[in-house]
Amino acid sequence: MPAKQDNMAAMENTAQERRLVYVRFAHMLTPYIFDAGELEVKDGDLVVVETEQGQSVAKVLGRTTEEDAAGLTEIKPVLRTVNESDRKRLAEMERKERECFNFCRERIEARALPMKLAAVEQSFDGNKMVFYFVSEGRVDFRELLKDLVERFRMRIELRQIGSRQETCILGGIGSCGRELCCASFLTNFQRISVKMAKNQNMTLNPTKISGLCGKLKCCLAYEKESYANLIENLPKTGKTVYLEQGEAMVVSINVINQTFIGKLADRRFVKAKASDIISKDEYLRLSEARQLEQVKQKEIDRAAAQAALAAADGDKEKKKRPSRKRRSRSKRRTEA
Repeated sequence: MPAKQDNMAAMENTAQERRLVYVRFAHMLTPYIFDAGELEVKDGDLVVVETEQGQSVAKVLGRTTEEDAAGLTEIKPVLRTVNESDRKRLAEMERKERECFNFCRERIEARALPMKLAAVEQSFDGNKMVFYFVSEGRVDFRELLKDLVERFRMRIELRQIGSRQETCILGGIGSCGRELCCASFLTNFQRISVKMAKNQNMTLNPTKISGLCGKLKCCLAYEKESYANLIENLPKTGKTVYLEQGEAMVVSINVINQTFIGKLADRRFVKAKASDIISKDEYLRLSEARQLEQVKQKEIDRAAAQAALAAADGDKEKKKRPSRKRRSRSKRRTEA
């Protein structure tokens, strides 16, 4: 029992000593976990890490916990932060990548291949060059591969990517005026559907809901759950609902304000909240009560009209009766 406790304590001490960080490699969206050890690294720092293919440079995204790394069998170390020698090496790599990019693009045009070169990446040790390209279908690039190997005399890899990955690599400014999400902070691509735009009452115009990649904007997924919860409380467009004003057909909804526009049977439009909707039974009881009230009101109005008519007749009778003076005068004239 004590030995088991000692092992658990040793594991806890080891976990406490590890300083796990998320890093992101160039041209890759998915972050990876590395152990920074005793190194002091900050968000945004460039570091040299040990990978299965050798040393590579990555950007620190932030700290993480042991829980996130629970399923990993091996966590490789962060060797160092990028120093002056590494920066010179990176500058030389960038110059080499531009040279490879220009040559590859020339050979693609010369061979009339249906592909678009997006980026070129050289490994930190200089033994491998990866060419990222975009194409609608499969491409026979065997002759192009021969040209590249003959020119640069190193391991060459041609990797096909999609339009979203291309935009992530190239970067840019979105319609919101900020840097593209995929090029700045996103760590994976979610599945985006037109239903998300519909739930958010957005105009289904491709130019409005599509990003620079030509696909639906990633930001449509940010408020997906909130809109899905809000829209559950509202009736669907075209559905018939019952209000105090009468039976109405839903014409449009406002998800944020939790209101909708309904069209009554007499073609009047009313604005109502989701809480204003009543059941059919309540509507029928309300209609019956309203009809009884109308009948009572008609009876009251009829009685009032009859009373007014009787009062008017009485006034006429009073006007027709002659006064005492008139009666006496007429009596005298008769006697004379």
